[in-house]
Amino acid sequence: MQTGKTIAKRRERPESDSERERVRKKNRNKKLVAAGAVIVFTGALIFLSVKAFSEWYKWVSKKEEVIIVQREPGVEIIDDLTGRRAEKVSSRVKEFVAELEEEFSAAGRKVVRAHIPEGKMREVDLEVEGFSGVIKVSLDRNAAVSAEDAGRMLKYLEEQGVAGAEYIDVRIERKGYWK
Repeated sequence: MQTGKTIAKRRERPESDSERERVRKKNRNKKLVAAGAVIVFTGALIFLSVKAFSEWYKWVSKKEEVIIVQREPGVEIIDDLTGRRAEKVSSRVKEFVAELEEEFSAAGRKVVRAHIPEGKMREVDLEVEGFSGVIKVSLDRNAAVSAEDAGRMLKYLEEQGVAGAEYIDVRIERKGYWK
């Protein structure tokens, strides 16, 4: 072991205390800049995430404006209790009769008149051009399905040669009656 030799002798030139302090300060500054960059990057990432989430939430929770167009029937609705035109008919009944008119029209038939039978709340009787009786339909069923069932019944009666039927009843799903 040699005595009197220091580590500083191995270096090409010895460092002073001020140089060591400058290097430490430089390393501290590098760490501070790196930490600041990480903080800024994390903040920007959080900001963008919150912004993206708020836009997504607006898109998901956007309430679409629904415009309800109430259709008025083109035929008169008769109240069988009074025998006159029904003045106070609910919008649901009017809408249902208008839909039935459209569906019968699409099938090539024309609805002439609609009746609200006495004592019945959920039934409408229709007079259709070319058929001497009435067609009984239920407000609880879909208008398109009821019109399709009635069209099938009319076609069946024509094919069977049945004339002068008093009514066709399509109020019950998968059932059709005539009298």
